[in-house]
Amino acid sequence: MRQRSLSSVGVVLVGLVPAILGGPVFAVTMALLGLVAVREYSVMASRIGSRPLPIGYPVVVGFATVALVGGREQAGLGMVAIAIGLPLMAAIVRYGEEQPSAVLDWGLAAAGSLWIGIPVFAAVALRETGGTVNAGWLRDLAHVASWQDGAPRGLAWLLTIILITWLGDTGAYLIGRSLGRHPLLPTVSPKKTVEGAAGGLFGSGIVGAASTVLFGLGVDWWWGILIGISLGALGQVGDLAESMVKREAGVKDSGSLIPGHGGVLDRIDALLFTLTGGWFLAAAVNRVIQ
Repeated sequence: MRQRSLSSVGVVLVGLVPAILGGPVFAVTMALLGLVAVREYSVMASRIGSRPLPIGYPVVVGFATVALVGGREQAGLGMVAIAIGLPLMAAIVRYGEEQPSAVLDWGLAAAGSLWIGIPVFAAVALRETGGTVNAGWLRDLAHVASWQDGAPRGLAWLLTIILITWLGDTGAYLIGRSLGRHPLLPTVSPKKTVEGAAGGLFGSGIVGAASTVLFGLGVDWWWGILIGISLGALGQVGDLAESMVKREAGVKDSGSLIPGHGGVLDRIDALLFTLTGGWFLAAAVNRVIQ
């Protein structure tokens, strides 16, 4: 338990410090985390298929780059086309040569690169979101970054999403461990319970309300509750999605890089969904109130 706690502190620092700095520092950090996650996914995918094309590495770097430098719509669509098209061409060339099917390898390669690459794009693009916030202390914190104007609104949204995800996951773990009686989806993740899921959503809602007010996003606290519950639900889907992949691959953890926690993919599985969903939510809310 002590090792797990120390690792948790390290994970938080690795995530929060670059998030505050923003700009190239955050983009590089997200790209590196994405590359490690791709490596872990590739190992699992190879246990499910035969030789999925490792397209995730350039796709993750490409998504991080285009989110930082601009031209996001066209370049982002181009990265999606690469993620789908190159493994498809490899599958066509190899079709009929090996079992499992080359079509399975195409699906594994394309899905994995987008599963990890799109949230990397969303995280960097979210951090670069323009606009201000009502919290003076957060504006000052954002200006620690030398990149452009510090993008305080982007930082506020990013911190909100990270806290909703991490603390909601913690609430689900604690409630499920102490009060959990009814399995949620035992064929996917035997240890997750209905009580734990409900506790996680409750925690995400509370954190959402507190964060939107504390970070000065300019929305009513009850909007924060709705945002928190919505992202909390997405985070639980992300957690279950990785559990399904691990069970299909026959592994307990995606890796062993983080003592007491497993691999990087084990720690960011929920964030892969909440960052993407949060990016869309932030854009919608910003458009309504500004």
